[in-house]
Amino acid sequence: MKNKHLALTIMVSIVTLGLMWLPFTLKTKSFWGIDFNGRNMQTIVRNFDGINFLVVAKSLYNPRQIEVDFASILSGRQNLYFSAHYPGFPLVIKLFDLFVSGPNALLLSIVFSNILLAWALYAFFSLFVENKKWLVTLCAIALFVPARMLSMRMVGSNESLFIFFVLTSLIANYKEKHLLAAIMGGFAVLTRSPGILLYGAYMLGPLIQFVKTKKIDWKYLTTYLIIPASLVGLWAYYGIVFGDYLAYFKVGGNINLYFPPFMIFGSHFDWVSGMWLEDVIYTYIFYTAGIYLFFKNIVTLDPKLKTIGYFGAIYVAMIFFVVHRDISRYALPIAPIVLAGFSPYLQSKYSKYILMILAIPIMLYSWNFILNNVQPVMDWSKLL
Repeated sequence: MKNKHLALTIMVSIVTLGLMWLPFTLKTKSFWGIDFNGRNMQTIVRNFDGINFLVVAKSLYNPRQIEVDFASILSGRQNLYFSAHYPGFPLVIKLFDLFVSGPNALLLSIVFSNILLAWALYAFFSLFVENKKWLVTLCAIALFVPARMLSMRMVGSNESLFIFFVLTSLIANYKEKHLLAAIMGGFAVLTRSPGILLYGAYMLGPLIQFVKTKKIDWKYLTTYLIIPASLVGLWAYYGIVFGDYLAYFKVGGNINLYFPPFMIFGSHFDWVSGMWLEDVIYTYIFYTAGIYLFFKNIVTLDPKLKTIGYFGAIYVAMIFFVVHRDISRYALPIAPIVLAGFSPYLQSKYSKYILMILAIPIMLYSWNFILNNVQPVMDWSKLL
């Protein structure tokens, strides 16, 4: 089979997803000290922000429909609250909703996003990994590491789809398919707002070239305007439906960037819990070291990969300004780039054995996280 290694990578993604869903499909009472209390697949559907994306898929941001049909989910908030949930993932749900009920459409969207993520990881690592067996192994690692990746793959989050668009855009840019890279970047920014950082990465190279040669490739620059134009187009749509072009900035709690950097260690911010923040330091170390090693171990072998490194560096710099306890989730989009940097040190059999052992606590952590991150739903009728 010509693409057997790609097929194997996708199989790993789907099989591990099914394994993580198994306690919910079997309505398990408890396992390895974790109290599942007979929870079913409704727990997966109810996880943040799956229900919110499902509301967007059903309403397409129609404020009147949100207020009437989803009042219990809105819970007294303004209808523009849903402007914080960009349309990329909801449109995938909308597609499946044409054939199955809303919750099932959400579950199918999770499976579909996992397939896209696995494909993108394989295509990305293929840029610099020739050994196919190691390529599949590295993809499997990326589906589990960092630990937050597995829990996000299990539920209705938009990270998997976002990473797919980011990686496909970066791959297309590497292959000098600039229009495709710009279009994928546009889809990325319509899925999550940090997608705009792709534009910064793509502009950094021409800026450096201009400083050196005083020449600018205008065709290159205009093509990539698709990315910011996509974001402006979305905000224009918000202006039509919500009557406020800046609705996204008025939600509250979705823009967690503060100056100066490292403000997460302040004690007066929302979304930051107490003094137990030591793991944030380790997150900084992991991502900063990984991007450095990407330049050292990968870019030095193929300088054409430097734009990918630029994106990783810009994204890491942004992470330093994030004030949110779930900073590990914010950082996930560049995890594949970071793992690429560490990849030369992961190939020994001892590293593989260690990672196999660590898969156990990662799974236990993910189950525990999912069980405790559910959104109350009083009325399911409008979500079906």
